[in-house]
Amino acid sequence: MDWQTLSDKLKSLGVGFGKDLPGKPATQSRYPIDRVVCGDFEDTLFGPIFFVEQRFSLDHMHGSVPLFPSSSITTLARWARIPQVTSSAINNIVFLDTETTGLAGGTGTLAFMVGVGRFTEEGFTLKQYFMRNPAEEAAMLAALTRFSAPLDAIVSYNGKAFDIPLLRTRYTMQAFEFPMEGTPHFDLLALARRLWKDRLPSCSLSIIENQVLGVFREEEDIPGSAIPELYTDYLRSGDGRPMRGIFYHNAIDILSLAALFSHTASLLENPASQNTDQSVDIASIGKLFQFLGDSATALLLFEQSLAANLPEDIYWNTIERASMLFKHQGNLDSAIQLWQKAAEAGKIFAFEELAKYYEHSARDIQAAILWTSKAIELLDGCSNQNIHPTDWRTRFIHRMDRLQRKTS
Repeated sequence: MDWQTLSDKLKSLGVGFGKDLPGKPATQSRYPIDRVVCGDFEDTLFGPIFFVEQRFSLDHMHGSVPLFPSSSITTLARWARIPQVTSSAINNIVFLDTETTGLAGGTGTLAFMVGVGRFTEEGFTLKQYFMRNPAEEAAMLAALTRFSAPLDAIVSYNGKAFDIPLLRTRYTMQAFEFPMEGTPHFDLLALARRLWKDRLPSCSLSIIENQVLGVFREEEDIPGSAIPELYTDYLRSGDGRPMRGIFYHNAIDILSLAALFSHTASLLENPASQNTDQSVDIASIGKLFQFLGDSATALLLFEQSLAANLPEDIYWNTIERASMLFKHQGNLDSAIQLWQKAAEAGKIFAFEELAKYYEHSARDIQAAILWTSKAIELLDGCSNQNIHPTDWRTRFIHRMDRLQRKTS
């Protein structure tokens, strides 16, 4: 039974709402929250809860990215390991972000604002629930449950580690059933790290907004670190003016979640057709497809990135990854070309792969000995801090002993 049905039934039995019961007097202020931001009150069984709602059209752009996903979310769902969530469920996906009284979590931390959004037939609806005081938590959670139904998946940014455990605790403290328990989850922080950690200084949502989505926040934005203290001050004073910046901060977070979801869906569904001059990003997308087991797409992207101007460390990592994919495909000629190129640059992995090839595939023991001895010589004079000469040298010494026994 949903909240509205239960509410109507209780009304018919003469049961009053929490708003009709005596409660904690509101803090007197010249600047109550409903006069600071344009919102309304939603009735629940546990009293009213203040909310702000915004609606965006289907063609709305957030920065340089469309809010609505024009591509299938199939590959995105494969990455998230929830292939049962398809594009047909797009209107039942909830985008979620909380603003809290602290970052430590635990039973003493409250989510005083919960921002949620979802796509509709008309566009995108963004709703922010706000507790004027902690006594309104039950009402806020009831309203959140109502908004979240029906629910096929959640999209968040670090929500698996923070937002969802926190909300689960708050529902438990109120003796409510947690409506998001076991719901499939797209945590886009993990995906952002896979795609952009090699290029960007950080994968914080603000950096992703600037560098990937083309979003630049206005001056009224509040730094996330300042939000808990501002809410504590609000509870003391009742002055809602500083909350305006928190509403803005949370709204941009939700819109950025939707835009990032849309952007990554397109990026993963049609990776080779992306118009990007960032060769590092292309290599990173290739690594993701390698992780997904799609060798053909990974190789296509690796070759595309290698033809561009990659930083040296990423270039050789991409060479190694491409060579191993060629090897697993049985395309040893292409693999050998890359190993020889890497060996000329002193990349130790290439010596090992060439020694393996000549020992096991070409059955040329002398060539295997040659590449093994070259590797030992390289390691003896190695000053590269990224190579652990002792570990590698032990492996090559064992290989040399075995090869020499074969020759005898």
